[in-house]
Amino acid sequence: MSSSQGSSSTAVDKAANDNKSNQCNPNNAENRGHESGYTGTGDKADLDNHANQLNSNNPNYQSSGSK
Repeated sequence: MSSSQGSSSTAVDKAANDNKSNQCNPNNAENRGHESGYTGTGDKADLDNHANQLNSNNPNYQSSGSK
């Protein structure tokens, strides 16, 4: 492997890592970060559904480890 291939690979890795960092950076002009908090509609049915998804006592609850 020549040194030019190695430095090219390093430049690609750095560019990919920089892009990942900028995607959630609210100070980045191109990508203003992600929305924080719950972004549902906020009506009663929506909030009840959101709560039930997180409630282990609800029969529709499935933990992330179950199939």
